[in-house]
Amino acid sequence: MEKLMLFLLMCIYQWAYTQKEKDSIPYTEQNKAYDIYLKSTSKEGKWIAFFKVYDSNSDSLFIMNRLNPDKKYYRIKVLDHQWSRDKLILKYQNQTEIFDYHNGKNKILPACESIGTIEHENVLVLKTSDNVQIYDLSREEIIGRINNVINVFYVNNRIYLQIKENNKFQIIEWSEMKKNKLYSSSEQISNVVGAQVNSFLIFKKQKNKLNDIIYYNTKHQLEYKFSEVQPLQFNSATAYQRSDGRIVINAEKVKDKKSAETPEIWLTSDNNLIEKFKKSETTKFLWSPVEQNVKVMGTDKLNRVVDIGNKTYFLAFSFSELQDYTAKKVPAIVYRYNASSNQYDYIDTIRSNVNYSPDGNYLIYKHGQKWKLLDVNTMSYKYIGNLNFENAYFTDENNVYFDGPTGIWKYNSKLSKIKQVFTNNKGSCKILDFKNKSNFANYPFELSFYSKVLNELNYIFEVNDEASFTKSIFEKYADKYYQIADFTTSKMIYQKTDKAKNAYLFTEENFNKPKRIIDLSRASPKKVLFQSNANDKDQSKMKVETIKYKNREGVELKGILYYPLDVEAGKKYPMVVHVYQIQSDKINEYPLFLENSVDVGFSIRKLIEKGYFVYMPDIVFDKKGTGIAALDCVNKSIDALEYNELIDFNKMGLTGHSHGGYITNFIATHSDRFATYVSGAGNSDIVRSYFSLNEYFVSPFYWQFENGQYEMNTPFIMNKDLYFKNNPIYYVENVSKPMLLWTGKKDLNIEWGQIMEFYIGLKRNNKNATVLVYPDEGHTIISKNTAKDLHDKVLQWFGYYLKGEKKAEWMN
Repeated sequence: MEKLMLFLLMCIYQWAYTQKEKDSIPYTEQNKAYDIYLKSTSKEGKWIAFFKVYDSNSDSLFIMNRLNPDKKYYRIKVLDHQWSRDKLILKYQNQTEIFDYHNGKNKILPACESIGTIEHENVLVLKTSDNVQIYDLSREEIIGRINNVINVFYVNNRIYLQIKENNKFQIIEWSEMKKNKLYSSSEQISNVVGAQVNSFLIFKKQKNKLNDIIYYNTKHQLEYKFSEVQPLQFNSATAYQRSDGRIVINAEKVKDKKSAETPEIWLTSDNNLIEKFKKSETTKFLWSPVEQNVKVMGTDKLNRVVDIGNKTYFLAFSFSELQDYTAKKVPAIVYRYNASSNQYDYIDTIRSNVNYSPDGNYLIYKHGQKWKLLDVNTMSYKYIGNLNFENAYFTDENNVYFDGPTGIWKYNSKLSKIKQVFTNNKGSCKILDFKNKSNFANYPFELSFYSKVLNELNYIFEVNDEASFTKSIFEKYADKYYQIADFTTSKMIYQKTDKAKNAYLFTEENFNKPKRIIDLSRASPKKVLFQSNANDKDQSKMKVETIKYKNREGVELKGILYYPLDVEAGKKYPMVVHVYQIQSDKINEYPLFLENSVDVGFSIRKLIEKGYFVYMPDIVFDKKGTGIAALDCVNKSIDALEYNELIDFNKMGLTGHSHGGYITNFIATHSDRFATYVSGAGNSDIVRSYFSLNEYFVSPFYWQFENGQYEMNTPFIMNKDLYFKNNPIYYVENVSKPMLLWTGKKDLNIEWGQIMEFYIGLKRNNKNATVLVYPDEGHTIISKNTAKDLHDKVLQWFGYYLKGEKKAEWMN
């Protein structure tokens, strides 16, 4: 019977193979604006897949040949895709497609819940609601069907299936065209994780409780239960096996809910406020399954343990010991931890993120004005002179490379010598491709621990000249350096490389050049693979000017001035000034308009289309305080525009979001240059904010003022007058022009009460102001409909106050 069903199924598939997907682009989308996102490359790197993201959808997939870009295919409504050895598998809502991109042919299979491939066998796995079908991609036929499948686990390029038979849950492996039973249990299995050869980890979970973790040896059919050496009182866990065979387990227990009648207790001596917000407690174990030995890692005090891959040692530190919430990155007293002997040896008080070598034998981190290289095994260390190094990268031989404004440097750890291997006086160097891994998930305000590893024989890097906004791309290959992209003002973002490492994929864009995908190689000139928005007829009209000016401290600054699209000589145009901090580095971004991406109500493209100048000046802060310094920078930047007779300086609007919202609020209380203001999600009372709890960062907010974005550089208690003079709410009665405020009630960063306080201040002083309160939004707008509403209302507001357009009903 099963053979007959399989035969009938194959007949149905054979009929379905003749049904082809259309490759043509729907006419309705041809002239729409869209963004592009490179997602993946084929196994050999010669084909690419990228999504076109429209306002109406984000599931339009392009498949393109890198060697022959004219050879491309188009698919819509793609939910998932995976590359096999020589085909592309595409998952849709109602079918699965096997696409032979070399020959432009496809075959259609039924819909499935998930897809996966086993590369070495070149087979496709399709999981439906209750079965799995195995499809041979070489022979183009179904070679197996397995019923009663509950879960599918892909582990180390192998497939494990959980099936239920006779009230037993079994783990079977599909390999070499047959089913191999590996494990049986009376309890359901929630996950399978790969371990060393011939072994894996099995997680058993019932409802919301972890029942057990099993280390199973498939060769000898031996199982070792974690519950036999450690009582299980957890809700969930993750685990991995180290190279030494020991298993690190991160177990999580949901905290018991407290009675509503029981108060929370908050102490001023508590430097670990994050625990007040965490809904669970975590414990880290080190388990040796064969020896049936387990240890809880760390102590109550040294509760943060980092696995750096060293054969003997871990790192341990306390999150809260030095935490005073005055800086975003808190230093930590770090110890070397021997889990076998429970010995802790002091390493250092570390104030910067830590990079560890591939074998875990070395650490490198900034120490004052130098870099410190520490041998974890011997506890000896060496200082490396800091020649403006930005980042450090280990090699497999434990040498260290540095990048930064002085070039690229190599430190030979055996000879203790450093030398410059690349120099370029046109800008700062930054390495682009390297391996980056970490087993440590850091908390907010906590040091990061990671391993950045560089292949010193072959890597690419950029040289970035911030003064001229130009960038060039270089490749190091063997002992030579090749310039694979000339210095350009375009924004270039590294995406992917093929396995042969002889070509690299980038996206490139500029203010008058929509984003495109390019191929860079030392062996051939730059090749444009795909140009987005080719039908955007306004590209040639884009005009952007760089404006240079100085603030009162003599700091040289820049601003970006976008001209109206259809500007005419002799006419006057209103101008919208957008404020934040440094914005001039965005001059090489194409002003594309998508409603989905307008999450703060501000769109350069829409404004210049509607006949506005858009100006984005740089702002830096000084000892007079954040608001006063911002006011000075904005005034100086506008003074630098006085030569431009096209700008109507009586019709200027000021707008900003978040920190830009604070700046807008402050300038509105100290200036009469603007005809109107639009402020989104910005602080209005910095004294109140200083003494508030920021739930987004899970901490008191005073660090943001003392050592963070506000750059006040002093506590409130040491200079109250500085805070008072830079506090918008204290001058709210001086607002002289109409003001539009907006906020989301679920904003955990700038609490929505800050915006309402400013609104109440404006109301009390009989000012012309309106506030838009979005109940289900946060610091930025997530909902497409809400984003459109905010964007439309901002345009209507500027249209009325800057261009004399009809007043919208909601403004009455």
